[in-house]
Amino acid sequence: MPASRKAIRIEAILWLVVTAVAIGLAALLLVRSASQRAELRAMQAEKEALAAQVAELETRCAEYEKWTKNQPGLLPWEVEDLKKKGLKNPVADLIADLQAHPELVPYKGVLGGTMAFGFPEKIYILTEKYVLAYFEDGHIAGWILLEYGVARGGKITWRVIDSYLD
Repeated sequence: MPASRKAIRIEAILWLVVTAVAIGLAALLLVRSASQRAELRAMQAEKEALAAQVAELETRCAEYEKWTKNQPGLLPWEVEDLKKKGLKNPVADLIADLQAHPELVPYKGVLGGTMAFGFPEKIYILTEKYVLAYFEDGHIAGWILLEYGVARGGKITWRVIDSYLD
């Protein structure tokens, strides 16, 4: 076989190999591209779901803020007065002190339970004089209305006004 024919044949084989490699790479890129498009669609769906959750949480937060603004509580000058009497953070200090006095609950626990003010978010400082608090022992629960006083030095005293079991 003459050298020029051999060179043409080698060149044709090389072109075939290069074309086959190019087609293989193109196929690989197409498959990879389809996979990435599917992944992108899944990520977009997840993004939309998360955006919906964020919107729902923002709505809930706005509703909660509206609700809490209408709740009774200490007025700014009452907070300052309680600070002058020795409470560093009057609301937190009152809640913590009440939680330290489960003996104020006028009901005994049942089935081995012990009455306690276990949920600080369910202790409401109503005014500079009254607190409404939820109590439970894990089996039975109720509410208690208390009067409190704060002496100089931050000493808190409690008096039960009324209570009931749910």
